[in-house]
Amino acid sequence: MTDPIITSDPEIKATAILRKYMDLSKLLDLLHSKNLYFRRADGFTDRLEGALFPSLRTIIDESHLKGDIKYNSDEFYRSAREDNYVSCWTFGARDNMALWQLYGGTKSSVVITTTLDKIVNAFEWDRSIHIHKVKYVDHKRVRNYIIGAPREVLQYKSDAYKFEKELRIVALRQDKDNHSMGVRIPLKNINSLIRSVVIAPDADVSFVEAVSDLCKKYGLTAPIRRSKLSFVSI
Repeated sequence: MTDPIITSDPEIKATAILRKYMDLSKLLDLLHSKNLYFRRADGFTDRLEGALFPSLRTIIDESHLKGDIKYNSDEFYRSAREDNYVSCWTFGARDNMALWQLYGGTKSSVVITTTLDKIVNAFEWDRSIHIHKVKYVDHKRVRNYIIGAPREVLQYKSDAYKFEKELRIVALRQDKDNHSMGVRIPLKNINSLIRSVVIAPDADVSFVEAVSDLCKKYGLTAPIRRSKLSFVSI
């Protein structure tokens, strides 16, 4: 097997802090399996996931009719959604209350923080990956873009999701995946990925203790703290 190629958008700093919001069961799965789960792009609920801009669809179909390319726009769209697996992260060290509520609730969820360079170096990559800062757009109005491979449309999302401030790790499908709806990428070491664990702002003491005990059980040495929103007073 050839060495995997890892690329990222040039404006993303290697030390950029990234967050992943999750419920307790997903933290347990990460610690126990020492794998990061990637979802196939057509498994997300956003109906515009991988959608083609109207102008891009026209360009592809015209090129196909001329015989310049072998695929039409529908085939390009299917390839973007079915041939790529995605792991989603959020930029920034600050809490995002909307994401706390969306992923597990403000009483029973956690965040793991990391950085771009930790992500790149923490895994036993068995495939090429591409790391994008998501661009939030109105798909009907986009005019300026550079799209080559089908996966590149996955860097665009509807501006309705702008609050997510998302970074995406896009992993290319391999023959061994057999079109599974998800793949797992193994970690070299859990401590090489996780910078800290942050506990939901409204979590009670028993939940904080449960998370601390769980992390200790699996040898996680990263600091564990409550969300700063836990200490906001009026």
